[in-house]
Amino acid sequence: MALSQLRDVLSTLYAELSATEGLHTVLGLQPTLLPGAPAPSALLPRQGPTARFPSTQSHVLVQVSAEGRELLLWALRRVLAHSKAVLSLEEEVLGGRIGEGRDAFGFRDGLLRPTREQVRRAALVPSGALAGASWLLYLRFQKDLERFGRLKPQAQERVVGRTRDGELVTDAPAEAHIHRARASGAGENQLLIRRGFPFRHGGEEGLAFVSASADPDYYQRSLDALLGVGGQTPDALLRYALAVSGGLYLAPPHDWFHAPASRQEATP
Repeated sequence: MALSQLRDVLSTLYAELSATEGLHTVLGLQPTLLPGAPAPSALLPRQGPTARFPSTQSHVLVQVSAEGRELLLWALRRVLAHSKAVLSLEEEVLGGRIGEGRDAFGFRDGLLRPTREQVRRAALVPSGALAGASWLLYLRFQKDLERFGRLKPQAQERVVGRTRDGELVTDAPAEAHIHRARASGAGENQLLIRRGFPFRHGGEEGLAFVSASADPDYYQRSLDALLGVGGQTPDALLRYALAVSGGLYLAPPHDWFHAPASRQEATP
């Protein structure tokens, strides 16, 4: 696979999806495919005392979200049509939010809404050859609904650190997910920006998400805090959520994409 050919394909795909109303597209590459990209510290796989984050690294990551199912399916077909000459599909996960946006455990998710400026500072490389790029972490979890369901409602809330409606549990223990997710030692400038969605596939349910950061080293601190590396307290939620897929990608700056010599028009 020639990098120039891959760049042509992804530029055409990105241009088409970006121009389609109602679609939001995130596209990342394996960092070694981008000339000049620094080699980040080994992130995945990552092992803790009681849980593990695996590596299922691919060459390209595409996340598409849409306002309706028909538009989403059209976009996925366009991804496959454009990429089949240079890439093969390794994993496809279809999911989404309905109503209040509750996860598979029944808790409201995505309650924090950072401002555009917070997103820019936290997610985009500020300067240098990669200015405007973003480091992407993809993780997918299968959730053990039966085991979690055996807990009493109050015990479930103490595992998460929130009530089902999103209110903070003031006396949540140190192992509660909300505390471990904020235990990386980073300030507002490295707020974790993520887009997550619940999914159901082959009888299994879980959560998949893509997070964005200006600094790939932030992920190391964040994942270690969840796993309980170095004597830290492991995240209680990982007793009920098994990480099954993961990878680190780099979303290139806009000027990496270019206008291909020819483009086949397609409309949903």
